[in-house]
Amino acid sequence: MVLVGAAQLTTARAAQTATVTLSLTRFSKVGQLDAGQYAGVSPGRIVIHVGDAVVFANADSRHHTATGLGGETSFPDNPRWTDSALQASGKISADPWSTGDLAPGAKSAPIIATQPGTFLYGCFYDYSAGMRGEIVVQP
Repeated sequence: MVLVGAAQLTTARAAQTATVTLSLTRFSKVGQLDAGQYAGVSPGRIVIHVGDAVVFANADSRHHTATGLGGETSFPDNPRWTDSALQASGKISADPWSTGDLAPGAKSAPIIATQPGTFLYGCFYDYSAGMRGEIVVQP
């Protein structure tokens, strides 16, 4: 906030769009986050702000998703997703969200972050292979 005479001016931050690349082939090295091990996503952890968007790009030869893990604070052994994870839906928050099925070479629609927090996600198809990541949303 900037004070100008008796008036206050607030400088607004323009919304940004971050890209996360999905590929078990290109990013097979296992990394470590506070939530557990991950592979197949780059970057494994992103930091954005409320109102920013994330686009997931499939740079692999197989289908992938980025599907939210609800309020989990660590990667569960079995996320217990249903086939609804294959449909694009939601916004990045503690509520369910997914890119839907991303064919090789496809990009998701921008998914908007609507609340601050740390949100974990994984791939419906390759979660057991460690395809997981973390989105930190700041106010």
